[in-house]
Amino acid sequence: MHLGPLVRAMLRNKVRFGLLALEVALTLAIVANCVSLILDARRELTRPSGFVDEQLMLVTATPFNEAFREVSYRDTIADQDLAALRAHPAIENATNSSFLPWQGGGSSTMFQRTRKAEAIRTQIYAADERMLDTLGVRLVEGRAFTRDDVLRNTEQLRALNAIDRVRDASGIAASTVTVPAIITRAYAKLMFPEGQPLGKTFEDENGDHWQVVGVVEHFYNPYAWKIGEYATFYPQRQGSYEGGTSYLVRVKPGQLTPVEKGVEGVLAGVNANRTFRVRTIPDVKRRFLGSQTLMVRLLSLVIVVLVFVTALGIMGLTSFSVAERTRQIGTRRALGAGRADILRHFLLENWITTTVGIVLGVGLAVVLNMTLLREMDGPRITPGLLAIGAVLLWTAGLLATLWPALRGARVAPAEATRNI
Repeated sequence: MHLGPLVRAMLRNKVRFGLLALEVALTLAIVANCVSLILDARRELTRPSGFVDEQLMLVTATPFNEAFREVSYRDTIADQDLAALRAHPAIENATNSSFLPWQGGGSSTMFQRTRKAEAIRTQIYAADERMLDTLGVRLVEGRAFTRDDVLRNTEQLRALNAIDRVRDASGIAASTVTVPAIITRAYAKLMFPEGQPLGKTFEDENGDHWQVVGVVEHFYNPYAWKIGEYATFYPQRQGSYEGGTSYLVRVKPGQLTPVEKGVEGVLAGVNANRTFRVRTIPDVKRRFLGSQTLMVRLLSLVIVVLVFVTALGIMGLTSFSVAERTRQIGTRRALGAGRADILRHFLLENWITTTVGIVLGVGLAVVLNMTLLREMDGPRITPGLLAIGAVLLWTAGLLATLWPALRGARVAPAEATRNI
């Protein structure tokens, strides 16, 4: 088939084919960016935390008895709570910590290698000697905290918080302390790019030194500033009269629901002068990822609707062309054109229109992606994604053209003559 006559015939109806090419271009631009956003969201939805999420819950006990204002009393009850939790047959471990995975935030601070070095932000959480085992994270270097670390550092930090330390003009305390720290491997690479972080120290804004005693392999808790993989743990008891005392509990596989229903009774058996709040980590995770899950579903629906509408437009245009050219088709058939020739004519016509639209769509997709990147944090569109989008639209266009084109190919010369 000669392309020249076909293209000239299309140019005589350039508005019709131009609008269809523009529809294809807009579809490709929107679909490619939607797919890019979906793939990025799915990476976040399936990103592992490094914890045994399906076995974890956070229990917060908030007192309403004045006796809990006494620190030593709170400590005693906390020890009894932990003993009761760990003695439960369906509980593997428990730790005194307010760290709540998948809440989309938490506590953070900034440390620097030396006073003149750049400060690097990290998540930071108090922990006891059971924290790592409860979370299920693996220690790859150094050691975990000991009970002695927790008791000694708690006493040290409480004493510091009870006084106003003398500071120099830059805000650095005249007398400083050294705090044991366990950091994530990702944060260790930032703070100590030369490697070998064990035993090394970094500083906080007070000038206190934090000495690395351990490094954990993988940690991810979604957080602003893109510090999801950066975390620092330090040994200290957690809890206050106003905020209560929290326990991160690891249950045996498949026992989350039974323990969730009975854990209040366990703690009330220790001391009933408290209210309790129980949050399972799977539920917290579902709530946090709910907006992304909804976005994936909505964008998927947009893609299906756009491709369907575009295919419908192609089918409608081809059907109109077949009806409009019945006489011409009959004439060509009378002159010896076969059904395959008629079918090939409409398929090639569609392919040219779709290709023009795809070429325009690639440019529009890149422009739209650059606009999105300026307005929001998102992924860059890839050539592979554009190629897949092009193949999808080519396929959809040809399939949408096939049925009306076959109908046109079945037009008989005699039937066309009756329409003269």
